Formats: sequence, C-alpha cells, structure tokens
Amino acid sequence: MNYREEYQKWKALSFLDEKLKSELVKIENDEEAIKNHFSCFCDFGTAGMRGTMGVGPNRMNYLTIRRITLGLAKYIVNNKAEKQGVVITHDCRNNSREFAHYVAKVLTEFNIKVYISKDLRPTPFLSFAVLHMKAYAGVNITASHNRKEDNGYKIYLRDGAQMSPPDDQEIIGLVNNVTDAEIFVDPKNVKENKKLISIIPKSVEDAFLKGALDCMIHRDYCKKHGKELCAVYTPLHGTGYTFLKEGFKQAGFTNVHVVKEQNDECGDFKTIAYPNPETAPAFELAIKLAKEKDADICVATDPDADRMGVYVKVAKGKYVPLTGNELSACIFEYISNFKSKKMDFKKCLAVKSFVTTRLLDAIAKSYNIELGETPTGFKWIMKYVNKSPKKLVFSCEESYGCALSNYVRDKDGIGTTLLVLEMALALKKAGINLYDFLHLLYKSYGVHKCYAFSVIYEGLSGKEKMAGIMDKLRNNPFKKLADINAVKMIDYKTSKIIDLNTMAASDYDFPSTNTLKFFLDDNNTVTIRPSGTEPKIKIYFDIIDKSEELADNKFKILESALNKELA
Repeated sequence: MNYREEYQKWKALSFLDEKLKSELVKIENDEEAIKNHFSCFCDFGTAGMRGTMGVGPNRMNYLTIRRITLGLAKYIVNNKAEKQGVVITHDCRNNSREFAHYVAKVLTEFNIKVYISKDLRPTPFLSFAVLHMKAYAGVNITASHNRKEDNGYKIYLRDGAQMSPPDDQEIIGLVNNVTDAEIFVDPKNVKENKKLISIIPKSVEDAFLKGALDCMIHRDYCKKHGKELCAVYTPLHGTGYTFLKEGFKQAGFTNVHVVKEQNDECGDFKTIAYPNPETAPAFELAIKLAKEKDADICVATDPDADRMGVYVKVAKGKYVPLTGNELSACIFEYISNFKSKKMDFKKCLAVKSFVTTRLLDAIAKSYNIELGETPTGFKWIMKYVNKSPKKLVFSCEESYGCALSNYVRDKDGIGTTLLVLEMALALKKAGINLYDFLHLLYKSYGVHKCYAFSVIYEGLSGKEKMAGIMDKLRNNPFKKLADINAVKMIDYKTSKIIDLNTMAASDYDFPSTNTLKFFLDDNNTVTIRPSGTEPKIKIYFDIIDKSEELADNKFKILESALNKELA
C-alpha cells in the first residue's frame, strides 16, 4: 500500500467528520505519522481487529469498521445464515456505541438479522448470547483492557467462541477483498433496515446472570454467610457492574463496596491510564477504599469484564496481589477439591494456555483430571473444549482470564468474580486468606513461580523490529542462558521440536502460532511471543525451585541474560 497515495484518497473524501479531517491536516507534514496511519490496514489479532482510533486504514474509524463488517456480512451470506443473525454488544469506550450501531446498519444492507444490546455489556455476555440465541455470529466493539485511545472489533462465531481456523481465514480473506468503492461510503447514505434490528431480550440477560451464579459451588452457604466477607470492587469504568450489582445481591455478598470514581462507565478512563487489572495502578483507589473499610479482598474487572484480578488483605492495612497464574491455581484447587466429591473426573476436562503455570499440571495430576494445553488466546482454549466430549470444569490463561464452565465460551470475569468471593469467604471462615492458600499449594505441590515481562515496540518500525527478533531467535537459538544450558526449543510456528545439542528437528502436533519455548536443563522454561493485540514482545519464565527466594533470584539472572539476547 502506497501510504502517500492512500493519504490523498482519504483527504479527497468530502464526507469525513470534522475530527478525522482535522487529524488529516494535523499530520500532513509529518511523514512518519502518515506512514503509520496509511501504509497498511489494522492487523487482525487474536479475535479480530484492535488499534488506535483515528484517521486512515491503520486506525479504528467508521470506514475500517465498515471494511471488516462487509467481510463478516459476506461470510454470513455465503453460509446462508442471514436469518440466524448476529448479536452485537459494546463496552464503555469512546465511539463504541456509535461503532456498534454502525455495524448493525451495515449488516442490514445484506438482509442480516441483528440483535443489539440496549446499553454496554460485558464480553462474556456476548459469548453467552450468541449461544443462547443460536445466532450465527457475534460482534463486540471493545479494546478490552487497552488504553483509552484504542478500540477494537471482536468477532464470535456460532459456537460462542472467538473466531478460529478455518473460519477466521475465510473471514479475513473476504475482508481483504473488500474494495475501496465498498469502503468509501458516506455513513449517512447507509440506510438501515429497522425491521431487522432488535434489542437483546432481558430474558437473555437474566439467563446469563443465572449461568454466572451457577459457577458458584456453595450458593446456600454464601447466602447465609456472605455478609461476613467485606469486599471492595471496581469495574475500572467499564461493564462489570451491569451484572455484578445484581449478582452480588443474589449471591449473598451484601458487604461489597464499589469504587464510585471508577463506576461511571466512562471511556475517558479519567482515574487511570491503563485499565488493566494485571497492573498495580488499577487497584490504587480500590486499596484506598479497602483500607477505610478494612476489607478482606479487592476485586477489579477490566472494562469489558472478561478479566478479573485481586488484592488480598494479609495484615491490617496491607494488601498483596495474586498474579493470574497464582489466582488460577487457587481456583483450580478449590474447584477440584470440592467437585471431586460429586463428579467423575475421568469425564472432566481442564484447559490452559501454554504460558500458564505448570502448577496447574501438578493439581490436575493429583485429581486425575485431563489438562489440555493450547496457544495463548481463549479462541484456542474453547476450540479444544468444543472438540472434547468431556465436561469443562476449569480453563484459564495467565493474563487473569478464566472460564469456570462452558455456559460461555470465553474468559468470564463475572462468574469468576462470584466464585472468587465465595472462595475468599470459605477461607476466611477457615481462618486463612487466598495468599495463605497459595502457599499451602506450594507445600503440597512445590514452589512454582511464573514471571512475565514485555518489551514494547511502537509503530511500523516496531513491528519490523519484533519480526527481526523472532527470526533471529528462530534461526539462531541461544544454547545457554546465563550459565544454564538450553536443551530444547519448540518452534510453534513451524510445529517443530529442536534438540539444541544436535539441532535435529522433529514434528510437534500443535496449532501454528508465532511462539518459541526454550527448555533449560534445570527444569525451567522461557517462552517468547509477539502479542496478538498490542505492540510488544511478551516473555514468560516458568520456574520451579525449592523456595520463592531461590526462584526470584534465578529469574533476575535469567531476565538479565535474555535482555541481552533481545537487544
């Protein structure tokens, strides 16, 4: 794509709104900015498209929204599924509501039935609604936990999961074949067929909340004792409280204090730059309120409420976080321990992503539960689940994403929040907290610690840099990290296992994804992959050692050595 020619095409469009026109003028003498905006289309990532809002094909705007919607519409028409329809929801972000309604208008151009949410709703609700309403697809306008400048377009298919092979490639192919003439249409000239657009019924919302509450194990116990748990909750300006307000009440958690400053459903995220429950700043206001109330636990869901994170009170006025890996291990042990008395685990299944803690492997082995492993992204987890005849008891990935049953086919911050409060209550009644519980797991299964960090590469030059780093590591893998030998590498892109001593390669049956995992001769691993949704390379260390202190020290040494490899 010639970015200068593309810039001139957009500049010639008379119908662009004033904000996009002013942005065109602002960057007209900035060659690098024009290149970033106009040299390519927004990438398809894990489940759709995500990027910065603004002007040009490499930004989120109503023309790029139109382009992807046209591809999805053609996919639906090709499969003669117009009457099955599409469910559409959106989060709190600026332009999300407008983009969602524009998607609906474009779909009705193709006589496709549309069901749209009355207001903002969480991502897990969309997954549920697609299944419950037997729709052919779903669209959620959200950039999840990204910064306020971003937005995104998540596509779900008839199984309620994020689009995955082979359908994703078919849709991407149709999107790529959309012509300029189809894209460059004045939105005012897009005439919606109102007869084809319906509001998602409240009965669907009620059924979703019931499904979330059913994720709990001891409902009656919580109804009786729930008020004894003091909790703080923040939706981080997003969608979580739309269901959790009633969910807390029905579950019996009547002593939950909500962070008012972050319960405004505002896309400006005025209290926080990066609304991600994985980060400490996301919890600053929650912890302040927790100290005032002497709360037992703080919970945060990200803006589209598919992720949730916690801080736990370990002493008066002192709160510590659990990582996604640590929280997942606690949940899995809690579920397994209680359900082992009622379920035949030979007929059950748990699934995790391949960068999630091996502590889950130890727990699964202890309870004789099959544990599947997939690439990062819940589309892969749910593809695994959908192929199995077994009942899902737990699934997760390290970045605070869990699903506790298959009533939804994606990460579910709503059901997980309710179960975590139940777990915190049960542990409190037993005289311990979640942090203590984690360390009991270490005593049972050994100390498993995971460490993740990212290196950010902004802009087009950043993409090139990331590609170069991955090529270097793939073609010339390191054979020693610090003073520890690397003995094996799995190249998930080529589906090969490479013996780093002999460089002999053998086949590895796993979905292709641009990821490398190195196995060190001390039973520890390091995994390296570019993010599918953000401009960064993610690095994951999975370390098993005799103590947390030894594991922490080993990580520092290995991190320093790896940074030199990435330079």
